[in-house]
This record gives sequence, C-alpha cells and structure tokens, in this order.
Amino acid sequence: MIKGDEMVIIYSDKIVLQDKIQEGYIKIEGDIISSIEKDIRDEERKYVVDYSGSYIMPGIINISSSNMEKKETLSPSIGSSMNKLREIEYAYASSGVTTVYHSLYLTEKKIKNMDEEKTKTIELINNIKKYDLHPSSIIDNKTHLKFQIKSIRTMDDVKFLLDEKLLDFVSYEIKSHDKDNRVYKDQYMQEFMQTSLNLTEDMADKVIDRIKQLREESNIDELAYLIKYAHFKGVRVCTPEYSSASKIYNEFKDTTDIIKITKDNNKEDIQKDVFFKLINVSRILSCNDCSLVDENTIISSDRKPNELLVFIGEMYKHMGLNKISKYLSKNPAEALGLSNKGEIKEGYTADLIALKFFEEAEPVVVGLIKDGKLKFNINV
Repeated sequence: MIKGDEMVIIYSDKIVLQDKIQEGYIKIEGDIISSIEKDIRDEERKYVVDYSGSYIMPGIINISSSNMEKKETLSPSIGSSMNKLREIEYAYASSGVTTVYHSLYLTEKKIKNMDEEKTKTIELINNIKKYDLHPSSIIDNKTHLKFQIKSIRTMDDVKFLLDEKLLDFVSYEIKSHDKDNRVYKDQYMQEFMQTSLNLTEDMADKVIDRIKQLREESNIDELAYLIKYAHFKGVRVCTPEYSSASKIYNEFKDTTDIIKITKDNNKEDIQKDVFFKLINVSRILSCNDCSLVDENTIISSDRKPNELLVFIGEMYKHMGLNKISKYLSKNPAEALGLSNKGEIKEGYTADLIALKFFEEAEPVVVGLIKDGKLKFNINV
C-alpha cells in the first residue's frame, strides 16, 4: 500500500488517453496527475506500481444507482446504512467505478405519509454524506434525488435539500409512468364532484384530466425556475421527458443537462448539441445494439455494476477503449460539471483503474486508484 503523501507512479504499456493508447508513466502528486511521461529517473522507480499488460483507464463515473433505495428499510439507521453502503460501494469499486451516485426517490404516493417519506429520504441522504467522509470509504459516494412534480410542496422540498447542500444530482418527471391511468386523479376531488356537484364519473374524469393538463403547464414554469436554482447551486439536472426539457430550453433558455433514454423517448431526435443522453448498460447489453450510442452518450448501471465490465468486454473491439472511456467517464464528468475528472490528463484528479482482459471472460479490475491513493491491487 502506498503511504499518505508520497508520489505514486503508475506504469503501463496501455494507458487509455482520449485519442490514443500509449505506453508510459503516470506521475501522481497528492491527488492530481502531475504528468504523463515516456520515461522516469532512476530515483523515481521506487514509487512505481507496475501494471504491465493491463489497460489503465479513467475511473468510471456511475451517475445512477438504485441499489441503496432497494436495500434500505422503512426506518433507516446510520449503522444499517453504513453496512449497505459498504456492500454497494465494493460492488461498484470492483467493477471499476470511482464515483457512484446513489439514486433516492422523493414521492407523494401517500398523502398522509408525505412527512414520513421526506424524513426518510433526508435520513438516507445524510447517511450517504456521512459514509462518504468515513475513513473506510474507498470511492466517492454522491446523492442523486429523483422526484415527481405533483405539487408546489415537492418543489419546496427539493429547494430545501439544495439549500442544505444535500444533493449532488437531481432527476425530475412531470408525468407519472404508472400503468394505472388513474394515478393523476385526486380522489377527494373526484368524490366531491360526483356527490356535491352531481357530476357523472365520466364528466368528473374529464374535469380532472383538464386540471392535470393545467397543472403540467404551470409546472413547466416552476420547473424552469427549479432548474435555474439547481444550476445556481452547482447541481445538474436529468429527466426522461424530452418534450418538457426541450420546451424549457426553447422558452426559458435554460437546459436540463441529461435526457434519460427510455422506451417512450428513444425514437425522438434528441438535440445532440444540447443534451447528454443517459442509457442503462443493461439495455445496451440486452439488445446488443451500438446504434443507441453517440458522442453525447452516458452509460450507467442502475442495478448490476458487473454489467459495466461485461459491456467493456463485449464492446471494446467494436468501439475501442477510447470511446468506451468517453461514455463511462468523460461524458458523465462533463454532464455533471466535474471539470477535473473523467480523463487521464495532466492536472486532473488521479481516479484510475487497471483492467486486465481475458479471452473467454469479462475483464477484471486488478487495481483502483482513488484521489491518488492505491485502494486495492490484485494479482491475477
């Protein structure tokens, strides 16, 4: 293990840069890549970690992981959260991830339990923040809040979390994608209109649908403000709803940063010069279709981090590791405003992984360097 403030020098005959793969030495001072050299002085050789035969790539930035939300209980404690975060973190680290964004949901499914849901979400976010500062944490653990816009209260809650500096990334939806098309119906209003106003169920449905439409139109205004506010706080924004994002961009000259690609929007001609496109790695693997990917694509693992290695193993001969590192590291860094991450480049943070490839199996992460520190090293 490399000691605290000493220089670290990573050697490989296969360093994956933005436009080429080259042999050389990556000099790291503190947490920064100070230079990439073809050779070093004899007195510097004691600092060398030799990864001959392995590819050195930028650490993967995984911008959406729902594993924490899936594993957490209704009454989260710091102890249980720490254990679950450690388990999730190790799974992502062993798959080459050096920064992971844990996705949590702010919901209003049960009006009576809104305060309880909000409290639970804030507890989880605080636990992630505490774990990220814990000495045992080996990669960056960030927060990603997903929310549905159903009321002004939701907007206020998100603004509160932004003010408290608890969020690193946010995603919004205006429409619900629940299969039950009655999800928008305010049951109290429905009952009132049918009993007090003597409306038929069909007429009450039409009135509620119109109210829903008006709410969506007013939500665009509120949302444009919230996006500006999030950007002011240094937090980037994502949505699966290209139409709303495009409308905000055209009307308010501000932009949602990332469009999540779903079955509902995958045929739309998304403006490549405005939005990054987020695609779940499992979707690419399931259809084995490289045409889903373009220059502004971000690839992330929502549930199964090992699929990132499967993707690299299956696609590197077709795409090349330079492009793959762009989709897994450089593009997410740019989209999230991480100006010193995502590339192996002088002056950038030393977040690196060493990958060893095999003929009949997915590649293995044999080394991980985070903030210039060697976190693990495996002899394979």
